[in-house]
Amino acid sequence: MPSGFPHALSPEELAARRHAHVTAFLAARGLSPEWLTRVMRERTGDGRLLLTSSPVHGLANHTSDFDFIRIQEEELEGPRISIKIFEEGHHLEVVSFSRAELAANLEELERLAAAPPEETVAGFRAWDKVREPRRKQTERIVNGMALDGTAPYLEALPALSTVWSRASLQTAVEQVVHTALAEAAGETRGRVGYALNALLHVMDALLSYHGDVYTTRKWYLLRWARQVADGGWRTERLQALAADVERLRKGVHQALRPEAAAEPLAASYADLVRAAVRATGVGDDLSVRVEVTGDVHPYLPGAGLLLSRGGSGVVLPGAGAGTDLPFTTEATGLEGLLSLDAAAAGSLLRALRADAARLRIGYTRQEAGR
Repeated sequence: MPSGFPHALSPEELAARRHAHVTAFLAARGLSPEWLTRVMRERTGDGRLLLTSSPVHGLANHTSDFDFIRIQEEELEGPRISIKIFEEGHHLEVVSFSRAELAANLEELERLAAAPPEETVAGFRAWDKVREPRRKQTERIVNGMALDGTAPYLEALPALSTVWSRASLQTAVEQVVHTALAEAAGETRGRVGYALNALLHVMDALLSYHGDVYTTRKWYLLRWARQVADGGWRTERLQALAADVERLRKGVHQALRPEAAAEPLAASYADLVRAAVRATGVGDDLSVRVEVTGDVHPYLPGAGLLLSRGGSGVVLPGAGAGTDLPFTTEATGLEGLLSLDAAAAGSLLRALRADAARLRIGYTRQEAGR
């Protein structure tokens, strides 16, 4: 593997593979790159045109659309909308961005990739509020293929991989927190749903870490199956982690059996995300802290009402007025969540669902020499 490039293939090999995917996709539709280029230029004007999404990744089928992104020299302002083009029975869609704003986005990708993991995730989640192109479109530009067979922005894949991997991994950690809380609260079905989400996002984190970055969630499992079949894990530790994901994936449905309702589930997923944090170099361990987004108000005898700043609320049995809460907001490890009693776990889970509380995930590193 070339130094600094996350994919098992070199940039040139990866571009060639994706060009083959695009060529096969166009041939199946009876189209040529020259025809597409002419039609798009007539309808949209000059600019660098990129074919994106499933045809590039070799995942397209006979119902897949043509999703293009166009990069122009002229400045653009404000939110973008896609232009839909229907030509000879084909559905073509294109959205345009300027070269300057794309350059700013790629620079921000590099900055977030070099930042501490907490800052990376915060920047990723705030991206769509302040930046054009948005997250999905930035990913598609980096992975996009020009119709002449080149991949002009593939050099940004290492930064893209780091940012997307960290963001997916943190989502997986948050889903494991929900799994632990649902299990402690006695939710036999809810915990399985959260566990499935955790698995999918660990898969995406590992895929992204290996250079296979694709925003659309419906392709997570198929991409994972392809990676498992192909292998190419960057280290033996990552290969072992992938085997653990597969073991849990194949057995998670068993937790829905009535006779399995009392069997522990969350601890295995807590171990999985901790191992993923270490294997991908994000940290040596992680911590979880609860941030309450509102205040507790008197409501009923023996219960308070936690109102978020957004107006949502949740009844908390055992909470009084002011700052009294039936759960702790101190930082803890995942083990602390696994040991919560049913009442505290249920109250915290309801608060998170109502957006009256949010999770703050931290990553720790051991000091050198210790």
